[in-house]
Amino acid sequence: MGILLNVDNGGTFTDVCASDGARLVYAKTPTTPHDLTQCFLEGLRKVSARFYGEEDLVRLLRDTAHLRYSTTSGTNAVVERKGAPVALLVEAGEEESLYGLGGMAGGGLWRAMVPARPVGINISADGSFTTEEFTTAINNLIATNASRIVVALRTLKAERAVKAELLARYPRHLLGAIPFTLSHELVGDEDHGRRAVSAVINSYLHPGMEHFLYSAEKSCKRDGLTSPLLIFRNDGNSARVAKTTALKTWGSGPRGGLEGAAAYASLYGAPVLVGMDVGGTTTDISVVENGTISVLAHGRVDTASISFPIPELRSIGLGGSSVVHVSGGRIGIGPRSVGAAPGPACFGRGGTDATLTDALLVAGILDPDRYLGGELRLDMARAAAAMVANVGEPLSLSAEGAALAVLRAFEEEAGRAVRAILDQLGRGPDQAVLLAFGGAGPVVATGIASAAGIREVIVPGLSSVFSAFGIGFSGLAHEYSSPMPPDPADASRLRDEMLARVTQDMFGEGVPGDACEHETFARLVDQGVVRDLPWLGGEVAAGAASLVVRGSYPLPTFTLEADHDRSERPIGSQGVRRVLTGAGETTEVPLHSQDALVVGASGSGPAVIAGDYLTCLVEEGWKFRISANGDLIMEVEE
Repeated sequence: MGILLNVDNGGTFTDVCASDGARLVYAKTPTTPHDLTQCFLEGLRKVSARFYGEEDLVRLLRDTAHLRYSTTSGTNAVVERKGAPVALLVEAGEEESLYGLGGMAGGGLWRAMVPARPVGINISADGSFTTEEFTTAINNLIATNASRIVVALRTLKAERAVKAELLARYPRHLLGAIPFTLSHELVGDEDHGRRAVSAVINSYLHPGMEHFLYSAEKSCKRDGLTSPLLIFRNDGNSARVAKTTALKTWGSGPRGGLEGAAAYASLYGAPVLVGMDVGGTTTDISVVENGTISVLAHGRVDTASISFPIPELRSIGLGGSSVVHVSGGRIGIGPRSVGAAPGPACFGRGGTDATLTDALLVAGILDPDRYLGGELRLDMARAAAAMVANVGEPLSLSAEGAALAVLRAFEEEAGRAVRAILDQLGRGPDQAVLLAFGGAGPVVATGIASAAGIREVIVPGLSSVFSAFGIGFSGLAHEYSSPMPPDPADASRLRDEMLARVTQDMFGEGVPGDACEHETFARLVDQGVVRDLPWLGGEVAAGAASLVVRGSYPLPTFTLEADHDRSERPIGSQGVRRVLTGAGETTEVPLHSQDALVVGASGSGPAVIAGDYLTCLVEEGWKFRISANGDLIMEVEE
């Protein structure tokens, strides 16, 4: 088969994972927020060198069957307030209240998205309006210098009347054509305020994402990619750039990790699997319970509730690049992050803030010469100075004492977050397995598990690029939903309309109708969480909020090896590493190379397992073995 190529563009690092069926290679590169195309292509070049022994981007792309990509472009635009300003048309009387969203209008994100006061227009009962008022309203919207217009009225009929007038007065072929979005055409949501804010956010993100993604696809096509660039979305599926809604890319990277977690829950038969993705900026915690990912009916972007479902994911501001500070005699970590630039103090790029990465280096857990496979040399002196200045002096600790205190604070805070999620589910920690991934997840996995009371930890062999790996379990899909009509006949007609749209979208993906699987669901919402039931027509399911039609087509996925043979064999070490213990003393512990690990290899902590992109600390009281899939399974010793 051709190469399966996945890219996860994170806030600190961009990860690439690729397989040709016989080999699976991966690479990491620092994210370049000023130009995301740069880190995207650099990651591909690194993977090409691992595939062919020398850098050959053109050959890699020509050999690629499917390229799936998740991006933080939308997330960055919201966080940095760097989207395209939007002008908003609402019904008269809603200019301030915004259909109940008035409180949000005072927030920083809303002011960035809609810098000018929304314009109102009087709509009659039949959805019509006067030409004079329409002209005045549109002229006022254009005068705001916004780059796009969002039309958010109470009915689709009224919005379509506005659309007809806009197209008549500003046809697409004219230079003065106005890009606009109808809120009802973006999403069927009876909550006018939520639908309006969803359309505003989508329009705010659209131009920048469109420019970047088409630029990335153009670069790939220029260098030989024959298949379309597929964008991985927060619904767990992929689609072409031209068929992707900007808002559905929000949080798509963590969703990749969730797809991988669901595959691992099935692989290892874990009824409760807690996914813990410790990245550079945040720790994202999720749960796969009985093989099911919990999906919120209305996700959140910043402080806004939106109309699209998004998986339940708890993000806490703890990561490898989170800034450590002391306040009131207590250590605080995050939420501010130094990212990849300037990065932790040990990166030597001008940063002076203390971070978890600096603490891990001072504690002897990280190898300063092998960080990112040796691509970046870490500066121990700078890390120690940052530890002393930001933590040691306020708490009267040495650099080593400060590093240990930071590690314990990080583990305790993350452990509390994990325990809180389990408590919310009514599950005890003894029922759960912790899946630790991300750049920093394996390093602190056993410490966090101990703090949460969990007794088993799985560290994937591809933990450092696990979200990119998880993207490889997605297929092509499109989905439409609309409020469920009370009459079954109306529901059937609505289903036929949505089925026609889904079929058209899948045909646009190159999937003929007879090759596409179509499913119809009655969507219920239970305590804010989505529950989809098969809908076969006839009686409308009691309490169903929406009717959902989905068209899908499977893509090739990565393979996983079942853990049938659990035999163990003693492991030999490749040296020792001097690390700080909980008592504050430096101790030599066995060092095991990830490259030398074989199926069944086993041992006990304390120990360090290290590879190009993996560092895992197995603390005292824990044992480990290597599964058939090349994963590290750690359990509390009896």
